[in-house]
Amino acid sequence: MTARQTAAAAAADLKWLTNSAALLCRPLRYHAREAKWWGLVRLLVDRLGLTLKAAADAATAVLHTPHSRAPIDASADPSGSAVLVVDLPRYESIFLANLSRALVLETPRRRGRTTRRTTRDAVSAASRYGVDIDLVRSALQRTPAERLEMLDANVAFVRGMKREAK
Repeated sequence: MTARQTAAAAAADLKWLTNSAALLCRPLRYHAREAKWWGLVRLLVDRLGLTLKAAADAATAVLHTPHSRAPIDASADPSGSAVLVVDLPRYESIFLANLSRALVLETPRRRGRTTRRTTRDAVSAASRYGVDIDLVRSALQRTPAERLEMLDANVAFVRGMKREAK
């Protein structure tokens, strides 16, 4: 992944990612797992108002728990009066949509001409184009040795016709 793809998958600005990584003293790696973590951190910071350090700790706790369908407690008050609950399956579905969008829309174009895509089944492509492929199919049913014998016979026939023409 590129830096722009990671930022789009995390639903964050690239500048926010680089600054947050610097504040947390955490290297910024460009792959889906890191984008998922950064996306959850950004969500907790922007939408819930957590500090960057608290959001990072909560995201780490949520993403390192075994997957279950129930909401996960990210952090709790020592007295138990306040609990942060993350609905991980819902977040993962939102993240996967962001990741898909990032991989499709933020993929850099390659330089130069585009390569022509070839079909795997050249015989059926030739048939669709209008080429009579009965001889091709009959040749493909033979072994390589039988094809070489047929080629030698054709060469002998052409040479014989050239001699008679002189």
